Parts: sequence; structure tokens; C-alpha cells
Amino acid sequence: MLGKRIKDLRGRQGITRETLAKQAGLDTSELARIEEDNVEQLPVPQLLQIAGGLRLRKADDFATLMQLNGASRRFQAYVVGLAKTGTVSLNGIFGNYRSAHEFQQWDTHQAVIQYNHGRISRSEYRAFIQDRDAAGGLEMDAAHFNRHYMDILAEEYPEAAFICLIRDPFSWLNSEINHFTSPDQEAIQSQELPNGLPFDLPQGACEAKEELVRNFPRYIDWPLSYWACEYRAMLTRLPPGRSLVVRTHEIADNIERMARLVSVPVDTLLRERSHLNKATYQVRILERCDRSFLKAKFEQHCGELLAEYFPGYKLDDFFNGNPISPRR
Repeated sequence: MLGKRIKDLRGRQGITRETLAKQAGLDTSELARIEEDNVEQLPVPQLLQIAGGLRLRKADDFATLMQLNGASRRFQAYVVGLAKTGTVSLNGIFGNYRSAHEFQQWDTHQAVIQYNHGRISRSEYRAFIQDRDAAGGLEMDAAHFNRHYMDILAEEYPEAAFICLIRDPFSWLNSEINHFTSPDQEAIQSQELPNGLPFDLPQGACEAKEELVRNFPRYIDWPLSYWACEYRAMLTRLPPGRSLVVRTHEIADNIERMARLVSVPVDTLLRERSHLNKATYQVRILERCDRSFLKAKFEQHCGELLAEYFPGYKLDDFFNGNPISPRR
């Protein structure tokens, strides 16, 4: 990771290998070996000379470079899912390892948008993902937007593991609306990735949030079709043999399986962090809608996946607080 990061930073700064080698007091061939062999550890004085030659403009770049020195990954894993499905909890569970939640969120959103609109090539998109991975050097990369480039991650990192979090659509939709209509929560803007909602929701109290809540039956097809389409795509792209599908309400029950997946001792995972990021703001959007109308909409969009991953669980069960049955 270290050698690759040096190469990436040098390329970003437009510095030739010969120039950096001279600045760091190295032979060009020695710097080439460091970069191409992806050397993981260097003597600190030598690394400081390289860092000086790179003329780093960001303190984060310098800090990451130093943190990567000698820090080989013990495992490499990615969490995929939708927002509000437990990515914060997965990050917390793996808190004893190099774990991060939504690392480089804004930059990654923009790369996905640029690629989806044909503004960058597949090779440029892949290069961004490689650069992001090298910058973090993460062992557990918990970000819902990882799903957008799962195929590239699976190709680039053939030993990496994947954990797909799937939440039942009833509680997911309720949580999604609670989160994004809260005046204090982050904004949804058109320059961000789609979140299954029909229009921008700027931060703070505003007409858009009030309109969404007031006339929700008019907009319900957006989030439900989004939930179903995104999960169909994710579940078909998970690399076999190195993936787990975990239902959000069973995260704590799957600690042992996750530990086995990445080959770490189960007692190094922090079970007490399996229910983080609980919402406090409540709109209770589903309670505002006609129940027969809701049942028809959930069946129309989500019925197939509900039957497979949440068999027997119905809207009435959600309203009555009934538990989801174990999946057989």
C-alpha cells in the first residue's frame, strides 16, 4: 500500500520519478522498486525525505502516508447496502481495525456521477477507486456507495470480502424519511447520488421537506422502486465465495459469521456497537397513509425480494411491532 500511495501522490503532483528520486536522495531504480513492488515499510527518515520531495499540499496526505508505513492489511472488506441499513454499525463493530464510514464521501459521489454521465472513462473511474483505496488503506470500508463499483472492487481485490446489508423495506422507508426530513440532517441535493427521493431536500426546515411529508402517497413509487432496483443489482453482483448477506436487524447475530469471513478472532469485534446511529427524529410517514394503498405499493415494488429475504413478514407485522422470523 505504501509504495502504491507514493506513486499515486507523485502522479497527482505531476512529479517525475527521476525528480522525486533526486529530491529524496535515492537512485531512480530504488524508487521504481518501492513503487512497483508496493513496498509496505520504509525507514522513517527516508519516508520523510520522499514526503518532502512530493511537495504535499494537504496535511491529510502526509498523515496517511505516515500511517501506511509498515501497516499491512490484516484483511480487506467492503460493506455495501443502502443508506440507513447499518453501515455505521459495521464501522463500529470493526473499531479495533482500520475501519472508516463513508470514506471520501463527496469525492466518491462525484466520481460515480461523472462516470454514470459519461464524463470520465472506465479507466479513469477505476483509477479513482484504486486511489481512494490506497489513500485509506482500510481493512473495513463501510460505505453504502461502495455498491456502485462493486464489480471493480471484486476485480481489483480478488481476496477482498463483501458484506451486503439488507433492511426490510418497511422500516427502511420509515427511517429514510425520518432521516432526510429532519431539519438538522444533511441535505440531499441534485449534485449528490440519488437516494430514492423525488427532489432536492436542502438542509433545514423548507417547503420541499414539508411537501414530501404532506403528499407522500404521490411520491412513494420513487423510494420503493429504488429499494428494489438497487438490491436486485447488488445481490446479483456480489462475488460468490467471499460475500455475506446480512439482514440489518440481525447484525449482532452475525458477528461470528463476519469474523470468519475476514479471518479475525471473534472477540476482537465490538458487539456492543451493533446498534449505532439510531434515529431520534420521527415523522412516522407510513402511519399517515392508507394501509390498503401501502400494502399494494409494497407488493408491487418489493414483493419478490420481501418473499425471499423476509418471508412471511408483512406491513401489519411492522405496524404491530412483530419480530421478523429467522430466514430458513
